[in-house]
Amino acid sequence: MSSRRIVTANNSDGESYLLHDGPTPGTIDLGAFLDEEIWIDDPAQFDPNNVIDPAAADSFNLIPPSGGSRVRVFTFKPNDGSAYDPEVLRAAASRFNTGDAMEEERPGMHTTPTIDYGIVLQGQITLELDSESVNLNAGDIVVQRATAHAWRNNSDEPCVMVFVLISSPNYA
Repeated sequence: MSSRRIVTANNSDGESYLLHDGPTPGTIDLGAFLDEEIWIDDPAQFDPNNVIDPAAADSFNLIPPSGGSRVRVFTFKPNDGSAYDPEVLRAAASRFNTGDAMEEERPGMHTTPTIDYGIVLQGQITLELDSESVNLNAGDIVVQRATAHAWRNNSDEPCVMVFVLISSPNYA
């Protein structure tokens, strides 16, 4: 799913206008997953007059900047039988800066020092936790509070989710 991304700004006269309208320049195909970076808010880099697109960065980070946020659309492709193979997951993680979030012994399982809101737009997905799993459908919303988790699309259809990751001192 290609998302239409609309970003507003103010011109030199203080009037609002559309800075960006169209697909994000920040897309990475991770094999069984597709990541579309929508926006990265970095308080250390804030300049309301800056027209440089933070989603156009050459590197992709799992965690938002300190005190900032990150919005992405993540498509979990249908499971072809190999999507959750440990080597496939390790290869995907190597192309995406996950810091220390990923667990080596449980591929796909990760913990981020953030509060995340995950909204299922399309399809079905399973959220795996340490002690249980829950199946989610379009319209379901997950509040992920710095806990170990993994996402598994065990269906024959893609699952599209929006994730809003917020850096919070409560979860650091």
